[in-house]
Amino acid sequence: MWGLLRACGALRAAASHPMAVSRPTAARSSTATAGIIVIGDEILKGQTQDTNSFFMCRRLRALGVRVARISVVPDEVDAIAGEVAVFAARFTYVLTSGGIGPTHDDVTFEAVARAFGERVIPHPELVALVHKFFGKTDAQCPEMKLARVPESSYLNYGTDGCTGGTFKYPLVSVRNVYIFPGIPALMERALDGLTHLFRSEQTRFHTRTIYVAADEILITPVLDQANATFQGRVSLGSYPDWANNYYRVKLTLDSESEQDLEEAYRFLIEKLPPGVVVPLVTDCVSPAAAEVYGLAESGSALGQKVAAALRTIEEALDRYSLAQLCVGFNGGKDCTALLHLVHAAVERYPEKLQVLYIRIMSPFPEMEQFIQATVQRYGAERGRLPGRG
Repeated sequence: MWGLLRACGALRAAASHPMAVSRPTAARSSTATAGIIVIGDEILKGQTQDTNSFFMCRRLRALGVRVARISVVPDEVDAIAGEVAVFAARFTYVLTSGGIGPTHDDVTFEAVARAFGERVIPHPELVALVHKFFGKTDAQCPEMKLARVPESSYLNYGTDGCTGGTFKYPLVSVRNVYIFPGIPALMERALDGLTHLFRSEQTRFHTRTIYVAADEILITPVLDQANATFQGRVSLGSYPDWANNYYRVKLTLDSESEQDLEEAYRFLIEKLPPGVVVPLVTDCVSPAAAEVYGLAESGSALGQKVAAALRTIEEALDRYSLAQLCVGFNGGKDCTALLHLVHAAVERYPEKLQVLYIRIMSPFPEMEQFIQATVQRYGAERGRLPGRG
């Protein structure tokens, strides 16, 4: 059974090799566009979470292709065929995901054929692959369904990013429609091996991000003004995050012109209310000593409190060795702040900081993950003690 599944997976996996039919060339505009069709009842029923469209969007954008539409359709020939026909006429590329295999609900090949008014026929190359992997030649066996594709199909053999070799199994395309497998690992491998089919040398997308520590309603007038000023040149997105402790709104700016992007970025930085733009700190651990001591010497109200805390920590360091000290830690905000202050103070010591984790009987999984990540982030040595904090 597992051998059958692996072989099916291999045949579903993509990978550029000519067939008897000449390969079509999609009409290109200044910016290549793509439409993604995710196929599967399990997606619409909420039984499986779609990750394929997310992966495709990120890869295509990096290749200079603008994803214009994503659609999710059931395992129905007419529904798939109708969507494929519409997408193929509108976009440079159409990428489908799912519905390739030997079972009754694998109907993508049939649907794509219907979209273009074609027949589904056995492809000699795919028939040979089915025979090679399954040892089956009966035209009616379930495995042979993998070899019956639209009559104008083209077989694309991709390059394995790990080995540099050519994939043994092809991705089927019909005109500007590329038929990817639905299994995420196979789809990702296929797309990564076939990036040359979609790469646009003319287009590069540029992105800037602004983090705002203010509610969206406060900055709406400025966003409206920026959108009116740069409409058609820069795409401006506003995404609130009420749960974030660091910022309230993330603004994204996207453009094909780096000059237009920088102009819009400067416009927003100048027009947004004073003090609401905050820098995003992705690594607060490496510069901890400079930042913490800089704050302590700033003379601000917070800086004075930090300076007092540092004096207490330094007094402990003067009286005891690091081997005699540990920081009590339970994952809360106060002890996280303390850990950061102690880390800043002991960076000049060669020894590692020790953390004592007082673990309750049934901690939340998220808390366990946070504590483990924090210990790794600070390079501390963790001891664990069960009980109540």
